[in-house]
Amino acid sequence: MRSRIKEARDRIESLRLALVSLAPETIGAALPGLEDAALCLGSVEQELREGACAPYEVRRELKLLKNDLRIVGRLIEHGVAFCQGWAKMIGAGPGYTQMGGRATPHSEGTVSLQG
Repeated sequence: MRSRIKEARDRIESLRLALVSLAPETIGAALPGLEDAALCLGSVEQELREGACAPYEVRRELKLLKNDLRIVGRLIEHGVAFCQGWAKMIGAGPGYTQMGGRATPHSEGTVSLQG
């Protein structure tokens, strides 16, 4: 039981490292590990529901897992806030084309005729 919790923690640690890395591809590579972590925790839950005793070491691992998940959750929240802020800054700017170049501004004006 303890080894499965440790395995789940290892998968969460891989995600944490991916979230702080400079390459977005590492996040995608870490995502399949989350399914493995969920399966590990599902088997632990099943054992506990069937009446298995949770010794001190198991409870300790679960508390460490909870802390790991809190850290990863905060990293994700900060990443979302960063992206939302970046989107607001880009939206307030002059605009960009789909290729990333600057869009030509469309100026509005008035026409006055005398006559």
